[in-house]
Amino acid sequence: MKKRIFAMLLSLTLVFALSVVCYADNVTVLKYAHMNTEDNTSGQYAIWFSNRVEELTGGSIHIDIYPNSQLGSIQEMAEMVSAGTIQLHHNTWGGLSAIYEKLELLDTPYLYKSIDDAVKMNDITSSPILQQFNQELIDNAGVRILCSIYGGARELTCVKPIYSPDDLKGVKIRAIPSPVYTTAVEGMGAISVAVDWADTPAALATGVADGQENPPVSIYTANLQETQKYMMDTKHIIAIGPIVMNEKAYQALTPEQQAAIDQAAYETWEKFTASNIASENDYIQKLIDDGVTFITAEDGLKVDEFKASVDALVAINYAKYADEYAKINEFLGY
Repeated sequence: MKKRIFAMLLSLTLVFALSVVCYADNVTVLKYAHMNTEDNTSGQYAIWFSNRVEELTGGSIHIDIYPNSQLGSIQEMAEMVSAGTIQLHHNTWGGLSAIYEKLELLDTPYLYKSIDDAVKMNDITSSPILQQFNQELIDNAGVRILCSIYGGARELTCVKPIYSPDDLKGVKIRAIPSPVYTTAVEGMGAISVAVDWADTPAALATGVADGQENPPVSIYTANLQETQKYMMDTKHIIAIGPIVMNEKAYQALTPEQQAAIDQAAYETWEKFTASNIASENDYIQKLIDDGVTFITAEDGLKVDEFKASVDALVAINYAKYADEYAKINEFLGY
């Protein structure tokens, strides 16, 4: 009985330690958790953002970073930032739909016609639609969007070459455990297998999944080329990585600290969006150099067939977002 009580007290102590914004010597300590490795560009912008906040606040804010899903799955971390167990987090829009469902529509396959359009739509400083979503996220989940960074165009990979939706019949493709991503995978013609990012390399190595989809940088830094010898240039989702913060934690800061958080977020968005756009082809070449065959439209990839197949399923699964899609199309001039 004593051992059980001690274990329970220890567990409660650890939860309390994780859930509180700590103050020591007038330093506010915030916790930032995410799913990426530190050498992934998303892991790098977590580090850069955190260092910049500390610099701008003269050390009055310190951010502890927990990478590589140390504190939980994608959905669990989204829920933790909503609950205030952690204060900062980055994810995909589909991953954040665990705390506010509507956000998933920003990851709709083939939503944007270009990277520039995706960046424009997801600029929190000037996109009225994203500003509206931000207020809804604050009101519904107690979480604020600080910025949203271009993360790369998501490409399909597999153990065998794929040229059309017909080639994916019966093929198991790992998907982010979120409806919009399973829709993308199933729309392309495959069987979706929902696997958290931290478990994806093992799922591919053991045959739980035959393939997956991700931006080239994530494929390369996770060494997925060890099992994935073919990459198809589908560019089915233009990936955006939002950094979010618990609203109560944000409001607990001084106005000067809030301004520093906002400035660091803007600078992170500016720096890493530009860097990710510039380096995307470099990561594709690195994968090719590591033995991956990159299949493009010039090689016979039926991109139009993938788009038509995915669009048909999106029309069924996401008819409820018709008004929002219309607003996005109007904003982008489609």
